[in-house]
Amino acid sequence: MQGSTSNQGMFCSQARELFEQIVRWLDSDSISGLEHSQIESKLLENG
Repeated sequence: MQGSTSNQGMFCSQARELFEQIVRWLDSDSISGLEHSQIESKLLENG
């Protein structure tokens, strides 16, 4: 059971980091000027 809990924590940590990267990207100036569909496509790629 201990290994399962450890794997779960690692998975949650990786998922949280990916989420934070997406939030930083959405909050950045780099999406300025992108069409809504372009933003959605990028979110589907990275999310």
